[in-house]
Amino acid sequence: MFGGTVRGRKTTLRVPADADLEAHKRWAADMRIRRAGPVGRWHEPAATATWKERWTEQAKDKSSVLWSIAAADQLVGYARIHFDGAPHADGISIDQFVIDPEHARKGYGWDAALTLHRWAFDFMNLRLAAIDRVAADDVGRQRILERLGYVRFGHGHGVYYRDGAYVDQYLYQMERDTWNERWPDEREYPPLGEDSER
Repeated sequence: MFGGTVRGRKTTLRVPADADLEAHKRWAADMRIRRAGPVGRWHEPAATATWKERWTEQAKDKSSVLWSIAAADQLVGYARIHFDGAPHADGISIDQFVIDPEHARKGYGWDAALTLHRWAFDFMNLRLAAIDRVAADDVGRQRILERLGYVRFGHGHGVYYRDGAYVDQYLYQMERDTWNERWPDEREYPPLGEDSER
């Protein structure tokens, strides 16, 4: 399915629009993104018609959510999550999280990541978020995850081959309790408790 609007300070997760397809085509062919990013068909170059087919399938898929990431009136990336254990999911896996290299180092990745996790933990009240395809040399992604509160729980050896050498892979996860402790002011809604007004 396509995600609704979730606003951050610098970015907004919004419903993907047909006008976004050309950017997806460009990102999938950009070696800077392909080298650092995840694998799978969402990360493979394809014609516009193929991307339209992918989006049609995505709109029907109730086990995952796709957002475009916008900053003001610019499209700067996209995020896609998968519900773990759907239809009774209590966690998500971050399947894709891409920021256009032309918009790197502007704080968009951090802001969009924080916004996505506010949706997961506060709006959806999920228990766990995980990401299992982080290259060991992708220091920027690791910094964002660790700043959010993720902990590394797995290490795959020699998973990626590039530039003539094998690169390891890390697996990260974060629980809702960690999010609540670390980010008490990042709430979509005020907490409900016994003393809350009804």
